[in-house]
Amino acid sequence: MKRSLIFLLPALLATSALQAAGTRRENQRLAEGKITKNQAQHLVLKKFPDATIKSCVLTNGHEHGIWVVTLIQAGSQKTAQVSVDGNSGKLLP
Repeated sequence: MKRSLIFLLPALLATSALQAAGTRRENQRLAEGKITKNQAQHLVLKKFPDATIKSCVLTNGHEHGIWVVTLIQAGSQKTAQVSVDGNSGKLLP
């Protein structure tokens, strides 16, 4: 039992460190008046209410960040991607 805890502890610490870094980035984006991951997901779900979000990743656009949200529409097996402007929150074509 003690052996498994010894191996598990580093993994738990690494996971919590990654989550803390993600939270810091989100707080920084909020302070700068930019769209957060949670806000981007909500904007996409407003446009596609029956969809299920599979991932949401911040990428570098030409001048600023763009959230790329991958989703699955209800009743479909295919995934689709929707881009959200990281500053204004507008859904991009």
